[in-house]
Amino acid sequence: MAALRAILIDKRSPFLGEACALCKHPFSPGEEIVICPEDATRHHVHCWRAYGNRCTAYGCTGHGEVVEATPAQPRPAASPGRVRPAGDEETKVRTLPATGFHCAQSCLVIAIAVAIVFFSIGCFGLWAIADYIMLEMLHWSYRPPFPGLLPPLTLTLSLLLT
Repeated sequence: MAALRAILIDKRSPFLGEACALCKHPFSPGEEIVICPEDATRHHVHCWRAYGNRCTAYGCTGHGEVVEATPAQPRPAASPGRVRPAGDEETKVRTLPATGFHCAQSCLVIAIAVAIVFFSIGCFGLWAIADYIMLEMLHWSYRPPFPGLLPPLTLTLSLLLT
């Protein structure tokens, strides 16, 4: 089993405020964390050990025994125009800012839009059936018939209802 070095979080740590992958509590100064060697998810040391010295991310095979803590090295702030050298990669995972529009949010918006469309189609269908019943079956003339539209609508609805 590979040895993983625990990282001590201090006030200048780049991981300060990020959440543990297992317990979802944010990291605070004085805590020790472990970074998965496979997918770079961060865990509290006690969460990593409680999960059997392995990563909690679904499908990740990262594992390792935790050794003593080292202070976190502050990384330089990335500017939008700066290109990192090839050997400067810290993690394999790239994250979006917290203000970004995430997959779950976009799926929710699409689901609401589809529900609105189906609701509109359903309401129009109920109106068309009620209109046909009142005009053709009950002979209630609550509105004047549309001469060009009524015969095809009557024929279509009569075929559907029989």
